[in-house]
Amino acid sequence: MRGGRYCEVIIGTSLTKYAVYNTWGLNNCPEDKWSHLTSAEVKKETQASRIHLNGPRYWIIDGFKNTSLINPSTRMIGGIAMREAGIIHLDLMTLLGAKKYYQTHEVDRKTTWIYQANKPVYELIDPKGRVYVMQSYSIELKPQTMQSLKNLGDKLQLPQGWKFKTGTLKKTQTLIAADAKAIVIQDDYLNTYQQATHDFLP
Repeated sequence: MRGGRYCEVIIGTSLTKYAVYNTWGLNNCPEDKWSHLTSAEVKKETQASRIHLNGPRYWIIDGFKNTSLINPSTRMIGGIAMREAGIIHLDLMTLLGAKKYYQTHEVDRKTTWIYQANKPVYELIDPKGRVYVMQSYSIELKPQTMQSLKNLGDKLQLPQGWKFKTGTLKKTQTLIAADAKAIVIQDDYLNTYQQATHDFLP
């Protein structure tokens, strides 16, 4: 699963609630269709007033368990097959554009990510010591590869007090969305991280 390509279309269902549609398990986000897809096209197709195209992205996780979709039914969006994987909640400041990167968002989803021993992981640590583990990287803003991530810490514009850390796992770790809610953030390269209960790289 690590290195698998996917993309998402995020559709506003209310002012602060957004449905996340994901291609994983159906296709690898075909470039010929994704590159021509626009928010305006999706708005017209779905009759939604707020649309965000998220991707292409590549998984950093090695697998998952105890995971279920919000809705397993396939939906065609812009000619790409997707399924509803989660629901994200945004606050007013984010909607107004006052907050963007390094801000937490709550996502309704049932997931347990698996990170295998002897594989690299990438972490953000906030000023309060809370740990966020990368689940996927993006090529939407910057060209990135699995190999380039080891130098990501030299490129990020981290807020004061934040730290980036990378290393190789000594043992397999799992990352659970507690009570079916995941706390996620994005860095300024649009890489996505989920809050963990402990540091995977002590």
